[in-house]
Amino acid sequence: MITPVVRGIYIADVKDDTDIGRHRATKHCVCVSVGCGLYLLINTEHREKYDDFLLKASEYDFLNGVDRFLACHDPKVIKDEKLIRRVGTLSDVDAKTMYVKIRASTNIAPVEIKKVLAELWASFRT
Repeated sequence: MITPVVRGIYIADVKDDTDIGRHRATKHCVCVSVGCGLYLLINTEHREKYDDFLLKASEYDFLNGVDRFLACHDPKVIKDEKLIRRVGTLSDVDAKTMYVKIRASTNIAPVEIKKVLAELWASFRT
């Protein structure tokens, strides 16, 4: 079983997930661990309502030359046993952007924001 690390990028099995899986026409998703068992999803298209930002393919080999977008509006719970493999680590620059977006979020519960931000902050020191 994979033990996730904050800012780790994973492929997860979501085919039986009633929340993530039903909104995606796929059985897998690519996600970033933000701590507390929560993950942000990487999408193929920009959607302003997701408060996303660009992940440049030139900075991440697993993107295979195609830019993607990290949605920061709604972290999802994904159980460790659903993680298939780790494919990368979010860069410091992108992690700082993610941190700022999570801190400013009005969609995430304040108690979750506080916990997640503490784990993200600690990840800059390791």
